[in-house]
Amino acid sequence: MKQQSWTDLPDGIRSAVESVMGPVLESDDITTWHGSTSFVATLTTETGRVFVKGAPTDDAEAAEQRRRETLVAPIVTAFAAPLIGHVAADGWTLLLFGYVKGGNADLSPDSIDLGYLAATLRDVQRVRPPHGIALPSLADQWAKYLNVEQRSLLSGNHLLHNDLVPSNVMVRQAGYTKQVVLVDWGRAVLGPAWAEYAGLYMWLLFSGHTPEAARAWLDRFPAWRMAGRAAVRAYVAGATAECETAPEHAARWATLLDP
Repeated sequence: MKQQSWTDLPDGIRSAVESVMGPVLESDDITTWHGSTSFVATLTTETGRVFVKGAPTDDAEAAEQRRRETLVAPIVTAFAAPLIGHVAADGWTLLLFGYVKGGNADLSPDSIDLGYLAATLRDVQRVRPPHGIALPSLADQWAKYLNVEQRSLLSGNHLLHNDLVPSNVMVRQAGYTKQVVLVDWGRAVLGPAWAEYAGLYMWLLFSGHTPEAARAWLDRFPAWRMAGRAAVRAYVAGATAECETAPEHAARWATLLDP
């Protein structure tokens, strides 16, 4: 997917943004975004900085991610960037978020950011999504890979961010302490509480943890300790199938099942 810059966007959508935020004075385009998004940037305007992302309106995958982010925005305000609103014009739709002044979390072994992340994940677990919220389930995400029994093991009503890559885990100063802000809720799903920690496992490995150390870190969470072996096996099966073009990832996922 070709990333667009601010000046590449049609005049209509740029005018729509400026009607909300005021004239754009500077654009810091982000060209390394990993999601299904054609435009990502931090814009400096007369009223402050704003994080903006979006894609052509007819991009179905990006539209689904925008829909999920809009759905969860009202219930994750304590630990997510605030959604200011969205604009649409000239065949484009953009979401506008409050700017998070901070950097990506350091998830390496012994990093103090791990403690802040652990506290935030416990807060996320306390969120109770409104009944009937139109989010897919984790089982739905992997429906084409898993059988009925495996999918049943992944059922649950907890809100899962479901994409805790380090670039989605921001750390900012908050008085004398630090605060974790989870951004990019476009892959949010409903599922069992422990699955959020399972998804984080791979990123702990990529951040320098050994499989043994990563599993030990996950063991601090009661929800993870309560996960059944068969359920974790179903998760690994789905995650492995999803990254079938990267066999090295499959080997890493398999270590989540080691004793």
